[in-house]
Amino acid sequence: MKINVDSPLKQQEIIDLLEAQEAPSYKYLGHPKNMRTQLQFEVDQIPEGKDIAAYTKALIKAQSYGKSIVFRVLEDGKYW
Repeated sequence: MKINVDSPLKQQEIIDLLEAQEAPSYKYLGHPKNMRTQLQFEVDQIPEGKDIAAYTKALIKAQSYGKSIVFRVLEDGKYW
């Protein structure tokens, strides 16, 4: 499954955070359609019944910068 994280700030920190996760695992794919504020990830090993967008958002919010930046997380193909 693919997800998109939309954040103009702390992009490298978000990439590093998500790629360090093991279950579920995240692989950074780049910026979809040359949209520089969006980061696209492939997510594997998603536990059944888990809302991966909400889980990813909680991971980012748990960081020291997470409550002070504006960002959105959606499954690929869904609209803001």
